[in-house]
Amino acid sequence: MGGPLLPALLMAVLSLTLTGCPEEGVVCTSGLAVCGNACVDLSGDTANCGSCGNACGDGQSCQSGTCACRPGTESCDGTCVATATDVAHCGSCGNACPSGQVCESGTCREACSAGTARCGGSCIDVLADALNCGACGHACPDVQTCHAGRCAYDVVTACYTNGQLVGIQAGTDALGPRRQFGGGVQSLASWDGFVLAADATNSKLLQAAGGELGTIAEEDSLGSVASSPNDVFVDPPYVYVVDSVNNTLQVLKREGPSQGGGLGLRTVAQINLGPNTSPQAIAKWGSTLYVPLFGTAGSNFQQGNAVARVDVSNPEQPRKLDTLPLTGLDLKSFDGGTVLPLPYSATATDGGVYVALTNLNPYNNYLPNGPGMLARIDPSDGGVRAIDLGARDCLNAGYVEAVGGQLVVACLGEARLDRANGSRADSVRATGLVLVKDDVPVASYALSPGCEPGTEGCRVSVAGRFAVARGAVYLADTNSGRVFVVQVEDGKLVERRGYTTPQAQGPALDACPVDPRRPVSNAIDVTALP
Repeated sequence: MGGPLLPALLMAVLSLTLTGCPEEGVVCTSGLAVCGNACVDLSGDTANCGSCGNACGDGQSCQSGTCACRPGTESCDGTCVATATDVAHCGSCGNACPSGQVCESGTCREACSAGTARCGGSCIDVLADALNCGACGHACPDVQTCHAGRCAYDVVTACYTNGQLVGIQAGTDALGPRRQFGGGVQSLASWDGFVLAADATNSKLLQAAGGELGTIAEEDSLGSVASSPNDVFVDPPYVYVVDSVNNTLQVLKREGPSQGGGLGLRTVAQINLGPNTSPQAIAKWGSTLYVPLFGTAGSNFQQGNAVARVDVSNPEQPRKLDTLPLTGLDLKSFDGGTVLPLPYSATATDGGVYVALTNLNPYNNYLPNGPGMLARIDPSDGGVRAIDLGARDCLNAGYVEAVGGQLVVACLGEARLDRANGSRADSVRATGLVLVKDDVPVASYALSPGCEPGTEGCRVSVAGRFAVARGAVYLADTNSGRVFVVQVEDGKLVERRGYTTPQAQGPALDACPVDPRRPVSNAIDVTALP
């Protein structure tokens, strides 16, 4: 009879555990009350506040056994509201903000428009404000400005002989600190807040965030160890690079972000444009790339003096279409002797594709033997005609870019080199800028070194590539490392930083200081970050 008693007791205990004790059997610890089958804290339980079953309303909490509005809110007409942000009860009950205003910190204010944020009582565009870039209170360092919520320089110059990058603030033309970067950056481009720098020494396409010029965020191979990446052309999501030594067009695609935070580029195609073609630059019209072919002396320039057309309707399968010869143009030889077009750069506009012609005699120390010229290509039929830029203002047309409805051409000029002093230019003529409107030169700007050539310590300036930012040309000096700033107006070129006109706001920028160990300071390229 006594054997089954213990199991029966265990079953009874288990049954009580599963079903809960009846109310009269619940024993609670001190400070808790029995509500139903549970022990609750009547002083802080929102479902049983002060007494069992007394539930607090929305927005209330149980405080010392009494239902009250939660901290940060107060009761207005029996409803708990956040008076710091409620437009109907802003700062106090019943204080309604006028239509179109918002309640911030208990004060009615004009609403900030889309894309702005309230910073210190003002509506600030955190995508563009250098003192509040990306977030309130985040100020951009040195001369950087705010680009889409990220701090970056407006303009970046590559110093080839110094191995540095230097940033410039557009408008004020203030220089930032110089940063060592790569081994021999030859050409620049920009994309989505990054500077793309083609390094010929290391045969790599390097990337740096636009505000961190000394830090490589990503590097991508440019193939051969020996390379000369003459131009980088961005056409999202693709980047095109031409190599004038290996005669190639390389295509990279953005797949990022990369591990280092860069764009995440990957080479997806590469084609050879032909032996001894020496491609120099890239312009794009529709789905066709226009690539100036300079040619090589070893092949007597037979494969140059032309423009290759490459179909990139599928950028991952580029296809060379044909080659447009430039040798049929009237190059206006000075003495009826040898002169070759030797194209150097190109740009595409609504009116067609324009190619800068250096117009040199390669058999006479590459001296100009005709005026600097543009070749205008009609993409519809491939027709080519020449535009004479005028020998007085322009020799050796080297770089062209569209600025609004006009074209700006950089003329490298006729430089006389001091061979005994490391090929430094000791004199130069017809170097500077020419403005072209409706295919007619309308204005020019002559580059001046600010000293008398030939005098002790005077370094002449030789125009190179340029970038356009806020309507101004930032023109690189390939001999003395300066950057000249020239405002582009309708039919006018107005010097802002230089030595030509007394009205200039200051001297040219010493972007790439001269190294005493080297005779030349080559500011080789410039790019602008949008």
